[in-house]
Amino acid sequence: MALIKEVWVNYIQKALKQDAAFIMRGTDHSQYVSFGTVHLPQTGSDPTIVKNPTVFPLPINQRTDADRTYSLNQYAFEPTLITNIDALQVSYDKIEDVLGQKRAVLMERIGNEVAYSWAATGAANIVETTGSAVATSLPPGGTGTRKAVALIDIANLAKKLDKDNVPQTGRTLLMDADMFWELFTISDIVRASYNGFKTNALETGVVAQLFGFDIMVRPTVAIYAKTATSPTAVGTAAAADDRRACIAFHKSVVSKALGSITPMYDAGTNGAGNPTYLGKIFNMEVMLGSAIMRDDMKGVAALVQAWVS
Repeated sequence: MALIKEVWVNYIQKALKQDAAFIMRGTDHSQYVSFGTVHLPQTGSDPTIVKNPTVFPLPINQRTDADRTYSLNQYAFEPTLITNIDALQVSYDKIEDVLGQKRAVLMERIGNEVAYSWAATGAANIVETTGSAVATSLPPGGTGTRKAVALIDIANLAKKLDKDNVPQTGRTLLMDADMFWELFTISDIVRASYNGFKTNALETGVVAQLFGFDIMVRPTVAIYAKTATSPTAVGTAAAADDRRACIAFHKSVVSKALGSITPMYDAGTNGAGNPTYLGKIFNMEVMLGSAIMRDDMKGVAALVQAWVS
């Protein structure tokens, strides 16, 4: 019996995914990916300075260092079967498209996980928004109102990093898209954008500079619960009182370790397909870890929506 033919267009409508270009702005520990855990030594207390000593011998102290670690996680999919009849009937390369889809989904998840791990914790490292109460930039599943982003909020992020004594160059502000466009309704920012920012967004992913930050944008960066001082883990169910957040960091205090993205398939012993499933089975995996490198959280800050109602 002849194969049943149907009409297929060559261009596949794909789900659009968030990219993860911002992770290249952190310290790269990818060379350590095969070891499973990355150790980040933390220096002990600074030595005491004695002015015009009169008592001898001077006291002897020993510096005790601490150890901060982060582990690599293995990410994979449930395997996908492409039957032999699929490969014969459809007019586009379904195998290539399946692998491309898996790659895109992995990169989105990687971006979400890295953003979560780089989001500051602790009240001292969080700046809350101070603008007017609005209901136009709620997080997924959110209700009520949150305070919009104000220009002074970005200045306060910069001030926090200044007080942390991190360099002026190499600072990044990764902004949630809704919060970014709130910021760009401020007249001073709009006028600056008309004059052009000194960057190539297509080349670098940086869409603007402000108060020493290179600003990058993705649809969602991090989520904090109503009164939380730490971000909500990726995959947590949305709550009505959640708050959107942006993250500010210096490149020297955040890190990631990313392994190769490895496609795998079972094509059977002769390449014609697995005889049990009458087709080829595909999967993909990646090893990934990321962290803030300092216990004291210096060099990182989060801009979190202030909850109103």
